[in-house]
Amino acid sequence: ADVGLALGTLYGNVFSQTTICRFEALQLSFKNMCKLKPLLNKWLEEADSSSGSPTSIDKIAAQGRKRKKRTSIEVSVKGALESHFLKCPKPSAQEITSLADSLQLEKEVVRVWFCNRRQKEKRMTPPGGTLPGAEDV
Repeated sequence: ADVGLALGTLYGNVFSQTTICRFEALQLSFKNMCKLKPLLNKWLEEADSSSGSPTSIDKIAAQGRKRKKRTSIEVSVKGALESHFLKCPKPSAQEITSLADSLQLEKEVVRVWFCNRRQKEKRMTPPGGTLPGAEDV
């Protein structure tokens, strides 16, 4: 699970777990596969040659990558965010800060919520359709 992190620490290029999985499933572009293959070969050789003894790879794996716990937003707060989104789907940094303060949330949580909500809107809107509240001018 920490192959991408180990590659980054050892060779300077951090790769996400998604990239590693796509490499394994042959779902990357030819250019990306060519870029990754020598690094993965080198990493595999080091992992194989160390058989059993603790290596830098083991130390890296022990550190791991710290992920933020998933944020859960209360129903009432979600309602307030939705209401604000309908009025203004792309708030300024100042509006985000103000909204975060009033809802007692971190700025980053509010910013990410709006990004995710805009993506959801894109998925829900049929091609050529208009956003709710948008009128033909």
